[in-house]
Amino acid sequence: MNLIGKLLSDRYEVIEKIGVGGMATVYKAKDTKLNRCVAVKVLKDEFANDQEFIKRFQIEAQSAASLSQTNIVSIYDVANEGDIHYIVMELVEGKTLKDIIQKEGKIEWKTAAKIASQIAAGLSTAHKNHIIHRDIKPHNIIITRDGIAKITDFGIAKAASSSTINAKSSSLGSVHYFSPEHARGGYTDEKSDIYSLGIVLYEMVTGKLPFDGDSAVVVAMKHLKDDPIEPIKLESSIPEGLNDIIMKAMHKEVSGRYLNANEMYNDLQKIIKSPDTLDVGKNAKDRAGETQRVPVVKRQINSSDIERGKAEQAEPVRKNGINMSKGRKKVSGSNIVATIFIRIFLILAIFAGVAFGSKYLFDKLMEPTETRAVPNLIGSSSEKAETLLKNLGFQIEVVDILESEYPKGYVIKQKYESGEIMTVGTKVGVWLSAGQEQVVVPDVVNHSVTAATKALRDVNLQIEVIEEENMEVDVDKVFKQDPEAGVETYTGEVVKVYVSKGLPEGMVYMPDLFEFTEARAVEVLEGVGLVPVVKYTNSPDREEGVLLSQSIDPNEKIEEGTQVTLVYNRIGEPDEPEESQTPDTTATPHITTQTPAPIDVVVTPIPTKAPENGSKYLNINLSSKGSRETFNVRVELNGDIKGRKVIYNEEHKRGDGMISVPYPDDATGMIRVYIDGDLDSEQMIS
Repeated sequence: MNLIGKLLSDRYEVIEKIGVGGMATVYKAKDTKLNRCVAVKVLKDEFANDQEFIKRFQIEAQSAASLSQTNIVSIYDVANEGDIHYIVMELVEGKTLKDIIQKEGKIEWKTAAKIASQIAAGLSTAHKNHIIHRDIKPHNIIITRDGIAKITDFGIAKAASSSTINAKSSSLGSVHYFSPEHARGGYTDEKSDIYSLGIVLYEMVTGKLPFDGDSAVVVAMKHLKDDPIEPIKLESSIPEGLNDIIMKAMHKEVSGRYLNANEMYNDLQKIIKSPDTLDVGKNAKDRAGETQRVPVVKRQINSSDIERGKAEQAEPVRKNGINMSKGRKKVSGSNIVATIFIRIFLILAIFAGVAFGSKYLFDKLMEPTETRAVPNLIGSSSEKAETLLKNLGFQIEVVDILESEYPKGYVIKQKYESGEIMTVGTKVGVWLSAGQEQVVVPDVVNHSVTAATKALRDVNLQIEVIEEENMEVDVDKVFKQDPEAGVETYTGEVVKVYVSKGLPEGMVYMPDLFEFTEARAVEVLEGVGLVPVVKYTNSPDREEGVLLSQSIDPNEKIEEGTQVTLVYNRIGEPDEPEESQTPDTTATPHITTQTPAPIDVVVTPIPTKAPENGSKYLNINLSSKGSRETFNVRVELNGDIKGRKVIYNEEHKRGDGMISVPYPDDATGMIRVYIDGDLDSEQMIS
C-alpha cells in the first residue's frame, strides 16, 4: 500500500517512507494542525486482519504513550482509518545504534557507557510504570545528532503484571539479545531487559556478539548453557569495573543480575566518573565470597612462662598416678649444678635463636608481597597516571616520548596491560605523547574547491565539502568555513567548507554576450531559458554589428523566461533604437527581420610562447567584464614559497580588449584576478 501523499485522519500528511520493521512501516509525515514533522508507524497489510497482531500493535501505543522521558521516543497519537492502523510518534533525526556499531566496528568504552546509562535511565522509567520492553537491541535504539539515546519500538512490551509470553510473541524479538528465561519461553520481567542491555553494552565495547550461531535455536541454546567470553579479554582497554557491570547484567540467573535498571545506571555513572573504581558490578554475596586477609597472632614469651616451665621440669614425672622418679639413681650436688648450668645455657641459646628468627621473619613479613591489578593508563595525562599508580602502590617509569595523535604528555602505551596482576611496588613503564603540531586555519572563503583543498592540505588539514544552494555565490565557490580562518587547531583536523552548488531551480545566471555575434547571442540566451529582444541604433564611432548594451548585466541571477534586450550597432539606423519585426511569432519571441551579416568581435590573440625574459602570460579579456568603460585590474600571486604578492595593478579601458599580464614561469600556487576590487577569477599554476 502506497501511503505517500495521503492525508490520514484529515491531519497527518504522509511525506516519505523512512523505515520498515517486522510488523510495521514507518513514514515521515507532517502534522498539519501543529505544523510539525512526526513519524507515523503503520501496521503492515499482512497483519491488518490478524486480531492478535492488531491488539499487540495497540498495546505498544498504550504502553509507551504513558511514558514521558528524554530517552524514550514519545507517542503522540494512535488511530486507524479503515484497515490502516497506525501510531503517531516523535520524529527522531539520527542513526540506529546498530548502524553505528556496523560502521565503526566498536565504540570507545566511555561513549558506550554513556549510551548504556541513558538506555538504563529510559528503562528505569518504563519499569516503574510496569512496562517491559522485551526487545532491547541496537536496532531499537536511535542516537540523535546531539548524542542522545532514545528507545523506540515497544513492539512486544506489556504490563509487568501480565502473564508470560508465548512462543509466537517470543519470535518477535531478536534471539541474539534474548535473556535465558526469554529464550526458553518462561516468565520475563524487568531483569530480562537488563540482560538484553548487558548484551548491547557488550557488543558496543567489543564489536562482537557474545553468542552467535547458524540458527536461532543454536543461539538460544548458547544463552541457556554457555558462558560468554569476558569482554575485557576481547578489548583490554575497557576498565575492570565496566567488565564487571556487563557480566553482572548478563548473569544467567535472574537473582545474579542488577535488582533494577536504576542500580545499573548508578554503577555506569560511577565507572564513567572514576574508571579505576572496583566498587561496581558486584552483589553483597559476591563480596562475601572474596578472599579475606587473616591476621597472624603472635604470642610473647615472658618470665612467668619461663618459671612455669622450670616448675614443670622440677615436678616428678608420673604415669598412671605413680611417681616415676622412684627407683632412679641418686645424683650428686655437683652433677645437679652442672645440669642446671647446661639447662640455663640451652634456654639462653633458645632465646637468642627465637629473637634472631623473629627479626628475620618480621623483616620478611614487612616486604611488599601484596598484588594488585594494573589500571588502564592509556589516554590519561602523566600526572593522572602517576596518581592512579601511586594510589594502588605502584611506581611510574617513563620509557620514551613519541609522536602521536594524543595531546602532549598523555599516555599512549603502557608496559603491563590493564588488569594484569603485579606485585605492589612494581614500576609500570609508560610511553608519553610528544603532542601534535598546531596550525592556523587559512582563509578559504571565495576560493574554488580545488584551491581550498590545496590551501588546507598545505598546512596538513583535512577538508569536508558540504554543498548548499546559494544565490549570492558562484557555483563551486566556498562561502563559509568551520573552523573560521585564524583559529588554531591540530594538524589532521577536518575543516568543513560550504560550497555553493548554484542557483535554485528556475533561476539562471545572465550570460556575458559582448563578444558574441547577434545570432550567437540569441542562441545563448534561448539555450539558458531567457527571451531575447533585439534592437538597433546608430553609433558611427563603433563598428557595424557590435553589441552596444544588454539590458541585464552579466552574472546577474534572474528567473528563466525573463526578457533580455540587446542593442546592436547598425550604421544608418535612426538614433532611437527600434524593435525589429519577426516573421514567425510562434517560433521565437525575438524580432529579427533586418539582421545584418554576423560580425565577430576581434580580440587580441593569446600569446603562444613565453617572452624572452622567462615569464608567462595571463590573458584577461576586458570586453567581457560588464558595461563599464574603465577598470582597475589587480593580479595577485599566492605562491607556495614566497607567499602573497601583487604582480599587477593598472587602470584599463574597455577598448583595450585583451590584456596580457606577465608572471614568472617558475611560479607555483594560486593566481587571482581582481576587477575593481572584486575577485573575478582564480586558477592554479604549477
